Amino acid sequence: MGTWIKRSLFVCAIFAVTWVMFIAYWSGSNHMPDTSDVVLFLLVLPVCFLLLVWGVRKLRLSLAAAAAARQAAAAQTPAPEVPATPAHHVERHWTLVIAASALRSPQGDDAATLLSQLQKQDARLDLDPELTDRQGFPILAGRIGALDVEGAQSDYLAWQEAQSPEAAQAPTLATGHLRTLALAADITRELGQRLLAHPFLTQYLEAPAHQREAVGLPQVHLLALLPARWEGAQRLQAAQWLGDLLAQEGWPREKITVLPVIAGESVHPMLHLDRLIATSRDVNAKQPASQLTSPYLAVAVAAESSLDEAIIEEWEAQQQLLCSSANNGKSPGEGAAGLILADATQAIALGADTLVLLHRAAVGRKDKSADAPGRIEGEFLSRLVQGALQDAGVAPAAIGLLATDSDFRGSRTEEIMKMGYDSLPEIDLGSQCVKLGAGCGAAGAATVMSALVLAHSASEASGQAALCVSNDHAHERAAMVVRPQDSPSTVSTPTPQATAAPAATA
Repeated sequence: MGTWIKRSLFVCAIFAVTWVMFIAYWSGSNHMPDTSDVVLFLLVLPVCFLLLVWGVRKLRLSLAAAAAARQAAAAQTPAPEVPATPAHHVERHWTLVIAASALRSPQGDDAATLLSQLQKQDARLDLDPELTDRQGFPILAGRIGALDVEGAQSDYLAWQEAQSPEAAQAPTLATGHLRTLALAADITRELGQRLLAHPFLTQYLEAPAHQREAVGLPQVHLLALLPARWEGAQRLQAAQWLGDLLAQEGWPREKITVLPVIAGESVHPMLHLDRLIATSRDVNAKQPASQLTSPYLAVAVAAESSLDEAIIEEWEAQQQLLCSSANNGKSPGEGAAGLILADATQAIALGADTLVLLHRAAVGRKDKSADAPGRIEGEFLSRLVQGALQDAGVAPAAIGLLATDSDFRGSRTEEIMKMGYDSLPEIDLGSQCVKLGAGCGAAGAATVMSALVLAHSASEASGQAALCVSNDHAHERAAMVVRPQDSPSTVSTPTPQATAAPAATA
């Protein structure tokens, strides 16, 4: 009854308002309405208005009913099942075992000692008497004292002449070039000695030539990461020389494949290691993360020396050198590092006591240079770190060490701190974070590889996972996880966001 009363009052109100309005209008204008005016304005017009109100109300009710029907249908439809691990992301779980590692640094050749010095902040650079800035002042640099540069030069030139007589007339190599070759040769020889422990090596060498393939000695893939400023032909020639040095240590030359780094290709060192993992097995085989169906063995060597007058002049011209006229630059350094990567069976055959896994790399490039003025963004590096942790199945709380290739420059330090607060909230950045560039100087790919060697040493000793982060470059950013095989995985399934992180750009 109440609804009919309200509707009747509403209809009366509409008629009353219409009548009062038009009667007032006619009275003010001295207009005498005729029969058509009375019917049109006092009857037809109010009825049309009431019909319009009724039509709008019906339309709103029908739209609301249709929306409710759609929601009810959606609620009754079961959601499609999502696979736990998408097939196109299975390769992100692949790993290789670090069977052995080695390094050369201005602070020594022992990874455990160097790590302890960096954690205590006892590793410091000294003024180099052989390198000065434009004003003649010595600069801070990381120089390796006991380095046989003359011996490496003699061996390399003799090898060049044996390969091609015309090579003897090649221009004299720069100091930094020769020191890099000497460092790379040291690491290659040491890792070559580690390979001699393989139980199949003696059997292979003693077998007749036509029966050697049945022995099962794996092929060694040699990856040489040499300075990007070198020409492509120089890098390839030096890598082939290192392959011959590996053969001189006792591994058969026909069982060594030198992997050339493409000339002019701007690729982060961690991406080269990631490619080793990605090409170690067949994508279509859907193999488990830590197992390979065929033997795999690789040697990765990185060496670089920035102790060269031409490099110092270039850095100073670009205001990147830490010197008397610029207090926010980097210090030149030199170093070398190497890893033997293998499947679990080959690692055990080489005498590895603890199987430490190297996981896939998350690599990206920032559009804004870290050396540019303005606010330092840490979100991009945080996304890469989170992606690397997801791919490795490691929780942030399980990380026992954060090894970086950066130094004490404010931009790099602030970026690491922001990443730590966002992605590693439980890590102590004072004692669990080491900056290799600060204690040994900048040495390009050698610094990145040395940080991985420190992560391997820490993970092997403590049984905890370690994270290696690269943010020394102005644009390139990368992260890799090192983890003992026996440590529990705490994150089972990578999210689509995490698996997209390696290709992210900012």
